[in-house]
Amino acid sequence: MKNTTVLSSTFIIMALMACFFTGCSGNSEKTAAKVSDETTATTPVDTQTTVANPDTAARPEPATPETGEPAPGENTETNPEPTTPTGSGGLAAHEADEERLSVVLDLISQELEAQQLAYVTELGQDCSGIYHKIKDQLQRKMSELGDKSKYHYPTYAEDRDSRAVAKWYHNNNNLYIVRDAKADGNKIRPGTVMFYGQTDKQYNNPSIDELTTRGVGIMHVAVVTKVEQDDAGKVTKYTIMHGRNTKYTASRTGGNCDCGGSTAKQHAKFPFGNWNQPWVAMANIETPL
Repeated sequence: MKNTTVLSSTFIIMALMACFFTGCSGNSEKTAAKVSDETTATTPVDTQTTVANPDTAARPEPATPETGEPAPGENTETNPEPTTPTGSGGLAAHEADEERLSVVLDLISQELEAQQLAYVTELGQDCSGIYHKIKDQLQRKMSELGDKSKYHYPTYAEDRDSRAVAKWYHNNNNLYIVRDAKADGNKIRPGTVMFYGQTDKQYNNPSIDELTTRGVGIMHVAVVTKVEQDDAGKVTKYTIMHGRNTKYTASRTGGNCDCGGSTAKQHAKFPFGNWNQPWVAMANIETPL
């Protein structure tokens, strides 16, 4: 009996041990599989290898090139370092070839006339504005007159109106004040800047201060493009390019002359004037440094 009990106990122990080892092995495999599944499911996505969505924020584009033309070169230049003006008056030396100058000024006039420039002060198309356009284009078409080491000119920004232009020429010793218009007519040449006074006003020995006072002195400015002379070399007629008035676009017209008709009558009253505007001063368009 005692032996039977010992054997039974031994058998039971061995059975339990076999069961124990079999069961643990199965659970370990299932647990390992479960952990493996969970690890796979929870591993963070690799953000460096994930295909990114297209960038919806566009890369900054370079600035669009300007499509408009820059402001014309005229009226934008600045004066070179000025010499100290003495303001003594009188015309400066006129070195340009007058025949060539006349041809170039006529060409410039044709180009401006073709633009049909109405008399609009705000657009720089009044008489002084047309003067500035002419002297700016002249410097480009005649390179010798555009040499800034030799010549200088009034500027649109600082010498905007006809009186300021006259004042500039006076300060730089290139303005002649007309005392006797009939006698001074032979001074008129291609490239002469003509200054005219108030309508129907007679001047008696005017000063530069009087001529540059608004409403009292200079009222109009023009540039001579052509001059006609008689056999003796006396000036008989001249042509000017100018901004005229609100009725007419900028164009060439003839100054007063002793050439018959109503023009001769006006010439008798205002010799070499602009109809009923007296001729009061003149300058050469170019001013030597």
